[in-house]
Amino acid sequence: VPQPGAPTLNPPQVSGTTVTLSWASGVGPAPASYTLVVRAGDGSPVGSLPLTGTTITIAGAPRGTFLLTLVAVNSGGPSAPSNQVTLVVP
Repeated sequence: VPQPGAPTLNPPQVSGTTVTLSWASGVGPAPASYTLVVRAGDGSPVGSLPLTGTTITIAGAPRGTFLLTLVAVNSGGPSAPSNQVTLVVP
């Protein structure tokens, strides 16, 4: 099975410490899931979060600046990373 295409991560929507992220699948085979990769504003790793669907809302997000990318995954493996977006939680 070929890998899915790289997804497109939309700019984050922020309301206080509630963050909503949405994305679109890339071209090619459908992904089974996604992995959100989170880095601090200086680029150091923070962690990753497995996701399904094409949107997530996170209440009580930590304050700070984060760099986000998304990878689509199926039985063929992971896609190339999405575009990077910057999340600022005031």
